[in-house]
Amino acid sequence: MAGSAGVAQRPRRNVRWIAAGILAICLGTLGSALLYGNLSHAEAVLIVQRTVYRDQVITATDLGVTSAVPAPGVAMVAADRLAEVIGRTARTDLAAGTLLHPEGFGEPLVGGGQVLIGIRLPAGRLPSMPLPPGTAVLLVPVTRDAGQVPDGPSIAARVATAAQKLPDGAALLDVSVGQAEAERVAKLAAADQLSLLRVAETGQ
Repeated sequence: MAGSAGVAQRPRRNVRWIAAGILAICLGTLGSALLYGNLSHAEAVLIVQRTVYRDQVITATDLGVTSAVPAPGVAMVAADRLAEVIGRTARTDLAAGTLLHPEGFGEPLVGGGQVLIGIRLPAGRLPSMPLPPGTAVLLVPVTRDAGQVPDGPSIAARVATAAQKLPDGAALLDVSVGQAEAERVAKLAAADQLSLLRVAETGQ
C-alpha cells in the first residue's frame, strides 16, 4: 500500500503586506525628492535672534542668517543685506525666531526734538493719494464755524505711519511734530479741527 508522501506546501505571501511595503518605498523616494528640491531652492535670509522692540536700534547681535524656501506672500530679507539693516530702527516689534520682514526696519519714526502724535481726520481732510511714512505735510487748523478764526498758523509735520481708513471715511495716522507744537496739535486733533496737506520738499 503506497503511502502518500508529504508534499511541502509553499508559504503564502501576504499580498497586503507586500503592497504596503512597495507603497512605503515609493512614498519615501517621493519625500526625499521633494526635500532635495526644497533644499536646492532655499535662500540665505535674515532671522531675528533676539527680540527688538519698536523704535529700538537693530544691532549685529540681534540678527542671524538662516535658510528658507521662498513662499508666495512671504517677504524675506536676503542675508547679503545684513550690513544695510544694522543700525536701522525697528518699525514694529521684531520677535525672536521670526524671519525679518522688509518693512520691519527703516529710519527712526521720530527724530530728535520731535513728538509722535496719533490723529483722526474726518473724511475730506487729507489727500486721497497714499502718504507713505516720511512724507512732509502741513497740519492746518480749521474751524466748524466759518465766522471763527483758525487757532494759529499751520504746523509742519511728517507722516510716521500710513493712514488707516475707518468705516465712516475718517482716517487714523501718526505724525511727528516739534515738541513746541505737540500740545496744540493734540488739542486741535481732539476737537476735529485739523486738515492735512501734502507739501513738496525743497529740492523735489
